[in-house]
Amino acid sequence: MGQEQTNRLLQAPRFSPATGTVLLVAYAVLAALPVILAYALNPGGGGNFLTELGKAAGLMGFALLTLQVALSARLKPVDGPFGLDVVMQFHKSMAIFAGILVLAHPLLLAAGGFGWSLFSLDMPWQITLGKIALALLVLTVGFALMFKKIGIEYQLWRYAHKGAILIVVVGFAHSLVIGSDLQHTGVKVYWWLLLAMAVGLFAYRNIYVPLLGRRRYEVVTVDSETHDTYTLAMEPEDGKEMPHLPGQFMFLRLDRPGRPSEEHPFTISSRPGRDVLTATIKESGDFTNTIGQTRDGDGARLEAPYGRFSYQFHNPRKFLFIAGGVGITPIHSMLGHLRDTGDQRPGVLIYGNKREEDILFRDELEKLPDHIKVAHVLSRASDDWDGYRGFVTRDIIRDEAAHVLDEADVYLCGPPVMMDMVIDELRGLDVPDARIHYERFAL
Repeated sequence: MGQEQTNRLLQAPRFSPATGTVLLVAYAVLAALPVILAYALNPGGGGNFLTELGKAAGLMGFALLTLQVALSARLKPVDGPFGLDVVMQFHKSMAIFAGILVLAHPLLLAAGGFGWSLFSLDMPWQITLGKIALALLVLTVGFALMFKKIGIEYQLWRYAHKGAILIVVVGFAHSLVIGSDLQHTGVKVYWWLLLAMAVGLFAYRNIYVPLLGRRRYEVVTVDSETHDTYTLAMEPEDGKEMPHLPGQFMFLRLDRPGRPSEEHPFTISSRPGRDVLTATIKESGDFTNTIGQTRDGDGARLEAPYGRFSYQFHNPRKFLFIAGGVGITPIHSMLGHLRDTGDQRPGVLIYGNKREEDILFRDELEKLPDHIKVAHVLSRASDDWDGYRGFVTRDIIRDEAAHVLDEADVYLCGPPVMMDMVIDELRGLDVPDARIHYERFAL
């Protein structure tokens, strides 16, 4: 690949703060519009305060539920200005808020004059539909919040989460046949548009993308990095390179005979401008426990690139990279790109692991140019280890990175507990949050 083409592929998409603001305003308007339309077409609503508040809660709650589908569809124009992890956290918060509104809907109606007979089992089918939608919503939100604590497998949670589209369909049917505000043509048209958007995006994400929306690759090598971590090298079947920035990630589904085929996010550990794409994966879960059994010739389907964890989105004067375990993979990609492009900006890498044999890419890290300083920290070091012991602390950061800390952008990736600790230590060193970059994925 020519240098000019490589540079073109490495141009980070630029999103002004106004882009994110416009998206947030559009989201708020779409969520509130059914309430606005209902009261614009029927001023006063015709009921008492609690009744009207209950109707408004139902209208906005349903609109938020349909917008949940848009938030989870991995639409790059939506994810780009914020990062997919931020959008997913917002998605989680809005699910809870929508659940509260939908739960408040019948409670406020009952308190406002409809009576507590609304909760009787002997009610018209239209109201029963609403009860079913509410029950499904409570179960879905509760399951999403608790599945890790009760040890539910990721794939079971994933399929149960997809089933949440039933809440939208059942809730739509309930509201359309019983909602007095939906008898106005303007509100009814908007209601149908919300349903069409939700069902359309659900079909796009769950039918079109699995069948036609993923790039097909072939595994060409499987290399053991450590005793429990492997690097899979993959080539595109169509011969076209996947443009990405150093530090970004992909959604990967492996097609391996006799092995489970599941989609999971993994960092693209190779540097941009390479014909081969790599993922460095540690054996740590139901799916990844068999990653070492992947063979040359196995198929792979990819969705990429995603994420804003790349120095290409910023303009750092200096660098401080802090990694824990397999969290080195996006940083490895960034360091390799800095080296390959001859970048002379000073930087420091502080890399934490349990044992010396857990250190990934050790040979490559030792060959980094002199202006990139590397320090290792081991929490379970052997007796003959002469480096740092324990965890990445404020003192270690100060000792190793004092010469860059005043201006450095920090790129942090590792286990959640480690990241929380290091962020606290960085704040204790007066590093502003605007210069601390990380991506956090929590379902």
